[in-house]
Amino acid sequence: MRCSLHGDVFAAFKRACEEQEFELAKHLLRALEAIARQQANSDQLDAAYALLTTPCGRPLRVHASRKKAGSN
Repeated sequence: MRCSLHGDVFAAFKRACEEQEFELAKHLLRALEAIARQQANSDQLDAAYALLTTPCGRPLRVHASRKKAGSN
């Protein structure tokens, strides 16, 4: 099965969270947000945000003003 770049970014984000590499995870989250905007599909972004609510260390700070991709 062929992996997509988008899937690889999500996998890297998940691993960064698991390894408590939070600064890197923030950048990968921004990449996932850009991907969601490009594809008009927020499934991976939703999964990333859900991952932030799991106890994998301290939570990432996400800007409160940030809108969910695709919403106006």
